[in-house]
Amino acid sequence: MTTAEAVAAASVRGEVSEALAANRIGTRALAFADFHVHTRASRDSLMSEDRFIRLALERGLTHAAITNHNNVEGAVAVRDRVAAMGVEDRLHVILGEEVSSADGEIIGLYLTETIARGLSADETADQIHAQGGLVSIPHPYDPFRRSHITESALLRLADGGKIDAIEVFNSRVTFSRHNEQASDMAARYEIPGIACSDAHSGIEVAMSFNALPAFTTADELRAALQENEWHGSRSTKLIHLTTRWAVWSKAARSHLGRS
Repeated sequence: MTTAEAVAAASVRGEVSEALAANRIGTRALAFADFHVHTRASRDSLMSEDRFIRLALERGLTHAAITNHNNVEGAVAVRDRVAAMGVEDRLHVILGEEVSSADGEIIGLYLTETIARGLSADETADQIHAQGGLVSIPHPYDPFRRSHITESALLRLADGGKIDAIEVFNSRVTFSRHNEQASDMAARYEIPGIACSDAHSGIEVAMSFNALPAFTTADELRAALQENEWHGSRSTKLIHLTTRWAVWSKAARSHLGRS
């Protein structure tokens, strides 16, 4: 672990401990969850399954949604590795996917299989719910990501009652006002707000997290979100270089392999 990672880990552990002390009521079990994490199964991340699991446990996460771009297989790999390491009782892995719909990115939680990219936002949300999953909207107002959902699609989903959670704090959003826009929208529609690290690298794991009643199923999570208290820390602007590096290095290795 680098010095920067050690500092970040210590800070996160302190925040989780403070949240635990502040939020535990009697002996009620709490979950400490990050609902948006990428591993090497995304084209813009190099984080291995083992590295993520080690950091998540070190930093106090009890639940994590692995939401790689357009595939659920990366989440399955993390879940299976957690089982192989014998730490299922310490880290609950939610099978997720960040789906590139025709109207922008939508996250599915508690999926059973990959949802195809390119469907409309409504079709994507319907397919997530058909699998018994939950619909989460990532970084809806971040203008620096062309992949974010269009406002018309976002409002259409909200009006249709198809959104189960909205990222009101995403650690990678550059300016706080864009997170605040998401928070205002969630409040207006009475949709639960969550904080997510959107981690693509080790230093980002658990930078943001949610403290809420413990859960193991989609239905339990839906209920628990009503009592969620989120805690967010913003990444440095330079963190986006890690995703660029991942893309470039994977492209270079692919090119060298073909050569």
